[in-house]
Amino acid sequence: MLDEVPFAAFEAIVGQTVRMARGDEYIDVELALAQRLNNPSPRNEPFMVILRENGASRSALQGMYDVHHPTLGILNLFVVPVGPDGKGMCYEITFN
Repeated sequence: MLDEVPFAAFEAIVGQTVRMARGDEYIDVELALAQRLNNPSPRNEPFMVILRENGASRSALQGMYDVHHPTLGILNLFVVPVGPDGKGMCYEITFN
């Protein structure tokens, strides 16, 4: 199912809020960036997204999260913390 989620679907919601949830805990984050990748992949168009937790003093752990958005629905994705960028803690999701 995830191989059917196109880059354009994420590109269209850059700047919008998505929810990362694990069990009863969740974090609302901004989809800060959607970028195509130029690496070999079995996926037609590999890409990555960066989620930003604005002004947060805590960070989520690496692992599987349900990512909620009204347009995308709920996607179970592997999220990796990549550090703060000056605006907040950032997380990466790669589709390859």
